[in-house]
Amino acid sequence: MIPLFTSSNKSLLLGAMTSLLLIALPACNVVPESVKDDNRKMAPPINSVAIRSEAKVTKTAKEQAELLYLLLLAEIAAQQGELDVSVQSYLEAAQSTDDPAIAERATRVASFAREYNAAMQAAERWSEIQPNNLDVHHSLVILYLRNDEIDKAVNAVDKVLELTSSGKEQGFGHLVALLNNESNKEAVLALMQRVSSKYPEIAEAHFAYARLAFQSDQNELARAEVEKAIQLKPNYQDARSLLSRIQMAQGETDAALAVMKKLVDENPKSSSQRAAYARLLAVAKRYDDALEQFHIVLKANPDNGDIIYAIALLTLEQRKFKTSEKYFRQLISKRKRVYESYYYLGNIAENRKKYVEAISWYKQVNHGQNKIDAGIRVAHLLSKKGQLKEARAYLKSMHTEDPNLSIRLTVVEIDILSEAGALNESMQVANQALEQYPQNVDILYARSLLAEKMDNLQMTEADLRAILKAEPENVHALNALGYTLADRTDRLQEAYKYIQKAYKLAPDEPAVLDSMGWVLYRMGRPQDAISYLRGALEIMQDDEIAAHLGEVLWVTGMKKEATQVWNKALEAKPDSRHIKDVLRRFKQ
Repeated sequence: MIPLFTSSNKSLLLGAMTSLLLIALPACNVVPESVKDDNRKMAPPINSVAIRSEAKVTKTAKEQAELLYLLLLAEIAAQQGELDVSVQSYLEAAQSTDDPAIAERATRVASFAREYNAAMQAAERWSEIQPNNLDVHHSLVILYLRNDEIDKAVNAVDKVLELTSSGKEQGFGHLVALLNNESNKEAVLALMQRVSSKYPEIAEAHFAYARLAFQSDQNELARAEVEKAIQLKPNYQDARSLLSRIQMAQGETDAALAVMKKLVDENPKSSSQRAAYARLLAVAKRYDDALEQFHIVLKANPDNGDIIYAIALLTLEQRKFKTSEKYFRQLISKRKRVYESYYYLGNIAENRKKYVEAISWYKQVNHGQNKIDAGIRVAHLLSKKGQLKEARAYLKSMHTEDPNLSIRLTVVEIDILSEAGALNESMQVANQALEQYPQNVDILYARSLLAEKMDNLQMTEADLRAILKAEPENVHALNALGYTLADRTDRLQEAYKYIQKAYKLAPDEPAVLDSMGWVLYRMGRPQDAISYLRGALEIMQDDEIAAHLGEVLWVTGMKKEATQVWNKALEAKPDSRHIKDVLRRFKQ
């Protein structure tokens, strides 16, 4: 086999290489940790700056040819997916030249290839050439962290803080942005513990540590550090704002809101503080108060799309459809959050049972995180309109567009057929899917629900047990099996065991709370059941939960409250079979 390049033909390629490598192409950016290897197998395009030497030309023609050969080999290998060859070639090139752009390129390509040791070597070479380049020390912080070189990472942080032109205080803010997306949160916090200990008198160091701890769900650590920051700098507004968010996460709602209200009172013209206060009020479900604050912010910032969006969502949550629609349309007119607005306008139309209009809105969601959900809603609505054939065809078109959605869309098809009463056809789809994807948990779960609807409790139980064999802590399967046994059999102690396990795993899940309430009611403990059912309905306004709570209230003598619960559920869902069934049994 003839080698790709030989020493005799290198010189013939020099002119071609030089021309190729000087073509201006898009710059290579830092590759985030979240990029999946199987999604991007080729390195980012070459940056021409990485090739045009900024250093004095002191090399011989032969040395220059060798360098250009390495660079061309590295880039061709990268574009062909041979990242190991590309990394090694770039690293060798970086070591043989004083050109910082080549060392930078070597660092980027090795990082992209997830060869972090090679990337670290390249970045160290880059720092030798440009010791005062802030970007290289940013890279070294991350690469030392990924290579478990904690001492070196601390030193790199020191250099970042030293080189940040606006001072150490701002440098800590940059550090948070740098570390925020790292997947190894334990390593990040270990680094920040060392850094904050090294700068104990700088409030921003403790604030940075607190922010990263809070983002890692380490609320106690975050609170301790943010309180240190506030102790060092009592009027540290960002730290006080973070404290309120931590308090909210720890369940101290009133204290959190008091902190934010004080900040707003101290800075009545600060839109950012008022918006943060409004968001906390929304989290606390004090929607009217939140809207009042958002409207004040909007008056001062009438073109702020984020605030308009927040108001639109809150009014939608309150089922103020007319008001919500106005704000979503306003976003579209301002060309802000357009696809999100299309999606929620579809929701509003669907809630109003204007299915044709809803379909029209959903079909315009061509981009963004709601795209797939919008397509699924189109299929559901076509089915509701009696166009079952069209609904299935629409799902098939989504399969074609993205084959990776196959399992999810199959589950949707099973559900749509089931809702339409085509139970046998739905079962056929489920069985065929399990032949293609044996023991797939999602399809097994969908079939178990379908089997229960067809009174095939043996299949329901078998499918749910198959899921639990593969995933013993699958909350959905535990809850479904427990509820089915509680509702359809007399095996109440067994049902309670499954539901209790689900409750321990997900104590705030409304479906689990509903199941717990229902099994306790069936076990003759209606008073105990009420608190669980109330909790479930408070979290999620659902007609089945309302039917259960109303029944338990009725049999315990609280008939007036039971009636109120049922009537409210009927207002939201007039055709609820669960409410109609319970009314038939208790209020004939």
